[in-house]
Amino acid sequence: MTAKPHHTRPNRRHGGSSKDEIQNEPDWTKTHNHRIGFRDHNDRHPGYTHVGDEGDTERQREFLALAKKEAEELSTELKHRKLLDVREFMAKQEDYHLRFPENHPKGWRYVLQTNEVFIKYKQDWPINVKRREQEAEEKKKESKQEDDSQLPQKEHEWRRGRGENETHHEAHATDSKDEKNQNDSNKKKDEQQSLQDKYSPQELSLLRLLQAESDLMRTIQENDGNAKSPIEPAKEQDISIDEADQFTPDNWIPRSTNLIRLTGKHPLNCEPELAALFDAGLITPNQLHYIRNHGPVPHLLWETHRIDVGNGKLVLSMDDLQNEFEAINIAVALACDGNRRKELNMIRKSKVSTGALAPLVVHFGKVLSSGFEDDCTRNDGVRRWVHFEGADELSEGKYATSISLAYAMDPDNDVILAYEMNNVPVPPDHGYPVRLLIPGFVGGRCVKWLHRIWASEEENDSHYHIWDNRVLPGFVRDMDSEFAHIMFNHPSTACNEQNLNSIIVKPAHGETMRLSDVNSNQSYRISGIAYDGGGHEVQRVEVSLDGGETWLYCVRKFPEYPVRHGRKFWTWIHWHVDVGLSHLVRAESIVVRCFNVFKNTQPEKPAWNIMGMMNNCWYTVRPEIVHDGESGSITLYFRHPCEPGTGKGGWMQPSTENQIEKIKHEVASPQKQFTREEIEKHKKEDDCWIVINGKVYDATSVLEWHPGGKAPIMAHAGKVHFDTTDEFESIHDDYVVNGN
Repeated sequence: MTAKPHHTRPNRRHGGSSKDEIQNEPDWTKTHNHRIGFRDHNDRHPGYTHVGDEGDTERQREFLALAKKEAEELSTELKHRKLLDVREFMAKQEDYHLRFPENHPKGWRYVLQTNEVFIKYKQDWPINVKRREQEAEEKKKESKQEDDSQLPQKEHEWRRGRGENETHHEAHATDSKDEKNQNDSNKKKDEQQSLQDKYSPQELSLLRLLQAESDLMRTIQENDGNAKSPIEPAKEQDISIDEADQFTPDNWIPRSTNLIRLTGKHPLNCEPELAALFDAGLITPNQLHYIRNHGPVPHLLWETHRIDVGNGKLVLSMDDLQNEFEAINIAVALACDGNRRKELNMIRKSKVSTGALAPLVVHFGKVLSSGFEDDCTRNDGVRRWVHFEGADELSEGKYATSISLAYAMDPDNDVILAYEMNNVPVPPDHGYPVRLLIPGFVGGRCVKWLHRIWASEEENDSHYHIWDNRVLPGFVRDMDSEFAHIMFNHPSTACNEQNLNSIIVKPAHGETMRLSDVNSNQSYRISGIAYDGGGHEVQRVEVSLDGGETWLYCVRKFPEYPVRHGRKFWTWIHWHVDVGLSHLVRAESIVVRCFNVFKNTQPEKPAWNIMGMMNNCWYTVRPEIVHDGESGSITLYFRHPCEPGTGKGGWMQPSTENQIEKIKHEVASPQKQFTREEIEKHKKEDDCWIVINGKVYDATSVLEWHPGGKAPIMAHAGKVHFDTTDEFESIHDDYVVNGN
């Protein structure tokens, strides 16, 4: 029978694949086997060819359930020590990448979750069991033959044997506690005896201190805002109206006599004696708190004062603030960003006066949200700022500043309006009746006498926000050049968060110690303060007696309930270390440094800047041996870098540059000379002469624009005394002295 011919006809009914289908055709050479849903030659369901292709969800669920079941079975078999070979491992470990390639990174490779060592040698195959028994028997025999002296040394024992004993410093004093406690258990006695055999008395003392501090840090509690300040109100006899304020606009303000005036009579800038501040404890009494004013203190009344929030959206009286918002009571450390400026002035005069070194408050976020609902809810990516303005009238306008609105609104930052300080109304010098308080920020951002709050998309452009509280590069040495103008307006030069700092309080400046009284068995407690900004904990403090070659660990002391929101430390700390008196006498210097949560520490040397801000280099006290002329004895005299106030007794001496400038001023020949009688005639506002370093200046034109107002100048008008020179030089640099 003849076969019928086979004819192939073109499929004219099918129009062919579309252009999009052809364009989206997978590159089958680079993908898994095609035909989704059909089993391939491996009897598996292939994965997707395109990301986004919809697979069979029912099959996916079946696959995942099966894979999970197989994994559980494998885990159970391993738990029951069933012997498995490599095929059994592979059968129960699915390749998820084949089914779900879009869930895995490119280049993903299947890896079997076991290895050859486990399969061959770790499972309980008979040969493995026998080998382990033999190894255990041999190890048992070896342990019987070994002597204790032949046991491997621990690293610290090995290093001590080599003389590398760096875990302590010989200067550490021993404590007076009895090394043996009769109530200890036998185990503790054995441990104590072991430590005594291993460590020196100095090391044992340090070991106990470290353990005590470690235990303390584990028991530190959070502050819920309901605590009460332990400080009692100042007695009336402790504060009074100072005679120095008699002819100033502040002649109505009672002030403490314990404060050292730094920059003349007015405006008031003063600080307490360092030892008095330290001895007062971790919560500072109001009468010992530093004061930094830019002008006269405004005479405000609780009953009539108002705070404008949002340009009239909300106007609050003090009673509204007190009664309508939740109040909290927390401890906050506040420090001026000009702290330790006098040290920088010894290098080169800065443009600002010498600087120095806790309240019932209202949650600021609740006040703010009441006036800025629209600003708080926007999510357009635009940065916004909240501005604060005080009621004080200054020569360059009102004191105002700004911070990020987002920062102010974050409840963990505790940005607050304070109307009480240590359980009493905020004193006038500190912002009565209400001030802004931003924990962890420099004092210059905590506006006093607050009367206005508003928000905008621009930073504040007031004089005091731009030309104060900034750190500029050292090459900027004036305030009127193009470089100065750019850098003072540069957002990155503004001081906001406080920086890491530590100071030695004891030995105090001018403290003496007779060498004849020094006993090798005696100890001396070096102590001081430390703080950091941004709510960061000061985690370590160290003291060096040899210029930084070696360091002694110091014990920290925190206030009660120092933590807010689980991690914020708004307070300062006190620290101390006990050293042998014989080591202190031989010390070339006493240096302190501290570390924060980032494990960063203070720089060794100061970095001068034109505003004299944020100096936080190592704080150094230098002992020197002197002869006491009165008693005839040899004494050890301690000098701090700079003497407080206008004193010049610190170990830092004016730099060569400062000395040259001083000589230039002294040798300048005056064109005219005046008698005292003539000078005393010029003591009026329209005819004001002052005498500085023996030179007569007509200051009449200065009265109109002087940043501190007329009062500081008029207090010296027509007078011939050294007070004028002392106050002037504590504030101004050589540019002003030259009559500019």
